[in-house]
Amino acid sequence: MWQFPALLILFLPGCCTAQDPVTGPEEVSGQEQGSLTVQCRYDSGWKDYKKYWCRGAYWKSCEILVETDASEQLVKENRVSIRDDQTDFIFTVTMEDLRMSDADIYWCGITKAGTDPMFKVNVNIDPEISTTIMTTTATVLPSTVLTSTVLTSTVLTPTTPTTESIGTENIGQVTQNSLFIWSLLSSISFLLMVFVVVPLLLSMLSAVLWVNRPQRHYGGGEIGLVETHRSDALDGEKHFPGDEK
Repeated sequence: MWQFPALLILFLPGCCTAQDPVTGPEEVSGQEQGSLTVQCRYDSGWKDYKKYWCRGAYWKSCEILVETDASEQLVKENRVSIRDDQTDFIFTVTMEDLRMSDADIYWCGITKAGTDPMFKVNVNIDPEISTTIMTTTATVLPSTVLTSTVLTSTVLTPTTPTTESIGTENIGQVTQNSLFIWSLLSSISFLLMVFVVVPLLLSMLSAVLWVNRPQRHYGGGEIGLVETHRSDALDGEKHFPGDEK
């Protein structure tokens, strides 16, 4: 008497056992912006039936996204396509341009009168991880090329630095060099003034003082000396006659 309940459970729709008319992977994963493929196998007796891919947690009310026309022709609806290989008894479902919202419970199903044979597939979507890397690469590469161009321009034309061919650091270096040269020239000018101009001015001042020395004073002294000698001589002449007497 226990055999009848066992057979009843075996043929319950949606039950995932080895005797199911259609089977597939219990879980699949895909990456955001990518695609994923699900292969559902069926018994040869279901070859000429329509196969479909539907979405929803409950198999009785799931939404059919795409369905074959009972042939091997590819059928595509929006981002989902399905193809039935009636030689190997496999129908393949492909989901493209995956989104995070695509993560859900799906079903491989076969259309028939009454309850459809179905198999539950859990679809997971992983977030995209390459977007940031791609953006960084796209930004770095032009910067590298620009830097190489600037360096080459600076090396080829070192005597004509311009704002376009040198960077901010080079401009600062040129300014520092200019200030250093100006300071050096100022120091040289100061030294020239101390060691050349000042002695020259002192020499000129000495010459002026020498030319304007008090010559009258020295000349008067010489004249007075001569007159004194002459007076003494005359006095001597006056005394000589008296002495003879």
